[in-house]
Order: sequence, then C-alpha cells, then structure tokens
Amino acid sequence: MRGHKIHKELIKGKGLNTEPRRGRNDRLVAMRNECLLSRYFYYGFYKNKTYEEILRALVSEFFLSPNTIIHILQSHSEQLMDIKKRAAVTFYFQTKWPHLRWL
Repeated sequence: MRGHKIHKELIKGKGLNTEPRRGRNDRLVAMRNECLLSRYFYYGFYKNKTYEEILRALVSEFFLSPNTIIHILQSHSEQLMDIKKRAAVTFYFQTKWPHLRWL
C-alpha cells in the first residue's frame, strides 16, 4: 500500500532514517550550572560554610567531581555575580528551584 513504508518507519521504527542527536543537551547543562551556582552562593552566603564544605555538598548533590565544579565556578563568575545581585532573600531560590531545600 502506498505510504506504508514511511508510516512503518515513522511510527514503528526510528523515524525516517534520521539519527538522533548524541551528546549533552546544552540547555540542560546551562540549567544545571545555574542551579549549581545558586547552591554555591546559598551555602556560602546563607549557611556560612567553608569552601571545602561547599564543594563536598555540591559533589554529593550534583554527582560531579570537585575539579568539574571548580571549573564551572571559574568559568561562570559573571553569572555568579548576577545571582548575588538577585538573591537578597531566599525567596528567589525557593521560586527558581522549588525541588531543593533552601532553609
């Protein structure tokens, strides 16, 4: 029947022989980094934790190595400054990332 092959590939198969995009989703990595920066600021400013304590907490929350976290912090320092300007109260964090505990 006419169109049967396209229907079969599209619905039952991989979809018109197109390769799925491999690798990381840039949008999701950016959201993860923003959340990591928010948690870093929160632990340092509101919880008065030391740098080492903050790194340990972030490693356990985000399942990243300390070196990766340090690299993210260094490469996103401007974004961290923006978070500092907006985060006068914990309400910002609670509305932005409601699934995390901010108290």
